[in-house]
Amino acid sequence: MVPQLSIQSQRGRIGIESQLGQYEIRRPQPDMVIKSTPARVTAENRPGELKIDQTLTNNALTGGKQEAFWSRLYAQYQEVARQNLIHMVEKGNRMGDLRNRVNPMPDMALDEFIEGAPDLQIYGHASPANISFSYTPHEINMQVEEGSVQVDVQVHKPEIQYHRGYVRIYMEQYPSLTITPPVINMRV
Repeated sequence: MVPQLSIQSQRGRIGIESQLGQYEIRRPQPDMVIKSTPARVTAENRPGELKIDQTLTNNALTGGKQEAFWSRLYAQYQEVARQNLIHMVEKGNRMGDLRNRVNPMPDMALDEFIEGAPDLQIYGHASPANISFSYTPHEINMQVEEGSVQVDVQVHKPEIQYHRGYVRIYMEQYPSLTITPPVINMRV
């Protein structure tokens, strides 16, 4: 038997450990300053004018103002005078009619007595529609001052921090080579 060498080898192993880097991002909210001026509305509105004309009612109840009363009365007397002239002419024609054999004087006196004084419209006509109303509204004086909004925004840059990762390389197992010499037996 031939003595043999014993050789044993072990491979080396490299270990790698790594960790990724990390970003830490912080973004502050923007600062906003808002100033607003409200709109301003000014409106002036006077009450309207209500006019009530009750002249016709006063004429019907009391005869109205003195000047209108006497003017109305005198205006009617012109018509009364005209009617009286017509009536006198008719009476004269009746008295002068020779064909009529009856005495017309007593009949004319009786007619004058029954007829009485002339019908004059001293007071106005009484009616529920004697009062007239008129209403005039006033226009609204409206003025508007526009409001405004001012927005001031201060934007902040994002804050970025980077935490580095690492890569660690190490020898997990060193390579080795073991040589064992043969054992020689010298005893024989």
